[in-house]
Amino acid sequence: MTTEETVQNKQNKENKEQNPLKKFYRAPKLYVSLPSGGRFNNIGEKAANGEIPVYAMTAKDEIIMRNPDALLNGDAVIRVIKSCVPDVMDVRNLPVCDVDILLIAIRMATHGSVLQTKLKSPYGARNTEEYEVNLEGIIEDVQKLPEESSVILKNSCTIYVKPFSYTIQTRLNLMAYDQAKALRNVTDITSESAKQFTALFTQLADTNMDVLVQSVEKVTTPDGTVVTDKKQIAEFMDSIESTDHTKIDKIIESLNKASTTVTRKFKCKETGSEFDSEVKLDPSDFFVTT
Repeated sequence: MTTEETVQNKQNKENKEQNPLKKFYRAPKLYVSLPSGGRFNNIGEKAANGEIPVYAMTAKDEIIMRNPDALLNGDAVIRVIKSCVPDVMDVRNLPVCDVDILLIAIRMATHGSVLQTKLKSPYGARNTEEYEVNLEGIIEDVQKLPEESSVILKNSCTIYVKPFSYTIQTRLNLMAYDQAKALRNVTDITSESAKQFTALFTQLADTNMDVLVQSVEKVTTPDGTVVTDKKQIAEFMDSIESTDHTKIDKIIESLNKASTTVTRKFKCKETGSEFDSEVKLDPSDFFVTT
């Protein structure tokens, strides 16, 4: 933090202390538990039961969440969580499952616990219908991540992993967007476009390996040696068999989705038959009210 920022923060703090309207500032609307329990982040104030306070969005927050570029690069979500959940000290390194739960909580604090979403019933003839989702039920059903998550490889080494951070997930999203954009712009297969394809897939492979390494906390060898050095882990991961690589991918994916795979029961509006459907919680339209 620069000297100018430090001075500005000090002035803002002094202004807040002197402002007679301070007691009328936003108050927490609800409290939530993080799936990770805050193990991968510094959390400020917590309630006695470990829950953290969540505030409603401000008008500025609402505007930020309508900025397509800020949504794409992750800046909008980071800014809004900083505003509405100020006790999370490092939003960028929050596990993605924690981010999803906090977005649900912020949506509840701002617009209530009922979310209108469009779904297609497998029993209906129409394409989509509006259905209501009870967000409070999703918050209540949150499952805690296990204390440790590991997988044993063919060579008897044990890999201990953690879920993707929001920074890693945003990086993957941006890369996928850039690749899709590049593919759309290709009209003819030429030697030049073939080189672009090769470069794209090489970048994809390198990025996937890098994010995998960042999600490995440690490696334990059969003789009990514990390795945490990222460079050494990267060299090791680059040499393992593809089947072992797939094992690690699957357990990390399960951690990313363990607490926030939002599947709910609905009743078809045409036939009355019940069906299960996954609810899409996309920040680009999640905070838009009808």
